[in-house]
Amino acid sequence: MVQEIAIRVRLREQERLGLGEYERLVGSVATVAALVAWLPAPDSRLVLRGRAAEPVRLETVSYGAVFEMLVVLDQRSAAVERAASAVAALIESVRHEHVEDDVAGVAGELDRLDRSAPRGRSVAERSLRSLLEGARADVLARRTSTRVRAAQALLRLAEDGAELVVERVEDALAPELEAEVVDVTADTGAAVVVGTASKKADKKDASKKADKKKAAKKAEKKKAGKKAEKKKAGKKAEKKKDGKKKARSKDK
Repeated sequence: MVQEIAIRVRLREQERLGLGEYERLVGSVATVAALVAWLPAPDSRLVLRGRAAEPVRLETVSYGAVFEMLVVLDQRSAAVERAASAVAALIESVRHEHVEDDVAGVAGELDRLDRSAPRGRSVAERSLRSLLEGARADVLARRTSTRVRAAQALLRLAEDGAELVVERVEDALAPELEAEVVDVTADTGAAVVVGTASKKADKKDASKKADKKKAAKKAEKKKAGKKAEKKKAGKKAEKKKDGKKKARSKDK
């Protein structure tokens, strides 16, 4: 049974990732993971660092120009899954828009994030919008707060063009993680509709089975063809032997 919620962060065109950039990226992802866990319970204290905010597991991998990070949360509830999907939808909506406005500055970018945030009525979605509004107010008041740091982590991932995928991990402590993707299928205006990708997986499995059947049929046809060729060759050889025997008998 699929259990812990995980967030996969994918960055493209990262051929040379320095140590400082790597540390900044890991810090941003860890901050966003802590934010996701807090969004369904906004009355509690937002903690971005420390044991309470640490993920169960964090893995990084790079292949070619792609850098990928998987952070597994110590969370299983549908509310946290919904919060993760709302954050993923927010990053996706703004990651292609890189705004450099010296006049608006960070406050302007936070305002842009707030305007792009999912407009649903769930606790997580309302908490996300409230956090962005509060962070913008703190920036304008020149206050450095926890919500400003959380909002800046969202900004950094959006500006880096990060792709966020929400998954469910069966066993967070397994040597090799097995995960099932959770898709944001629609934003109805009242809520972000979250659905699993099991149907896609079923289609892939069905196509794989069909391909295997086709391959098996081709192999059978080849075997049958080889057997027929062997029979023909055997008949030809027998005919040649019979011809030689007849020729010998005539000579005698």
